[in-house]
Amino acid sequence: MRLGDFCAHVVVEDEGLDEYEVTINSSRTQATCWIGSEAGKKFSVEWRRHSIKGLASQGHLTVDGVSCCKTALLPTNDVASCTVMIRGATKRDLVFCDLQLSDDEALLGKSVSNHLGEITLCIVRGTLCWERRVVRGTGPQLTSHTNTYHEKSVKKLTTHCVEFGLGQKYNRNPVTWKVTPNQDPPLKFIFKYRPIGILQANGIAPRPTPAIPTTVPDNPSSAQKTQSGVLERIALLENELKRLRSEVCDDMEDRKPKRIKRECVENRPVVHGEIIDLT
Repeated sequence: MRLGDFCAHVVVEDEGLDEYEVTINSSRTQATCWIGSEAGKKFSVEWRRHSIKGLASQGHLTVDGVSCCKTALLPTNDVASCTVMIRGATKRDLVFCDLQLSDDEALLGKSVSNHLGEITLCIVRGTLCWERRVVRGTGPQLTSHTNTYHEKSVKKLTTHCVEFGLGQKYNRNPVTWKVTPNQDPPLKFIFKYRPIGILQANGIAPRPTPAIPTTVPDNPSSAQKTQSGVLERIALLENELKRLRSEVCDDMEDRKPKRIKRECVENRPVVHGEIIDLT
């Protein structure tokens, strides 16, 4: 999707996912689309600036309403990506997974984000400045995220959500950056993800076209035998069809009411004492 001088897309295995039903609001500050998700696949969000270099930009990524990371696009660069969720000194991969529903009453109090099933990238433009990082312990940790919800809590038609992979050590740079926003409005890219089957069933994504075999047997005699067998089967079926049609016609003839042929009988007066031959 593209808004002004910026574009963004979700990447799986180094390939951008297809986007369906892209919509842009009237102020051209928000773009929304649908993408197909596959459980178990890691993903990232890549964004690019197409304008001349000058201003710095900051991208803030959230998934399912959970803040993941912020990345900067320096004035000398034109591509940036968000690949992990960062908490304190730990980073975790972003992975599509199956949404688990349960009837456990203990989960009824668990809140469900209105942004479940959404990947959002918000970009602000402004001035970049560098500053020394102030160490404040290890920072907040992710302790309550899980992909299991109560079946009455999830209202959206989806079977996927995002889980975060195993924790890996994240070495923070002692020098960090900060973007001071200018007067330009933020740009928001929203990717609504669902299993591709759900998108196809709802007419959002096209259904796959059946593959047409294009291979030709290397052995010509084999191809001829195959063709001969097909023609023979066609002939047998045609004969069977003729036979069935004949049976239907015969049956219809048998059901027709038959006319009784009347014979002409000579009417003549009977003479008393005359002998009538009944043989």
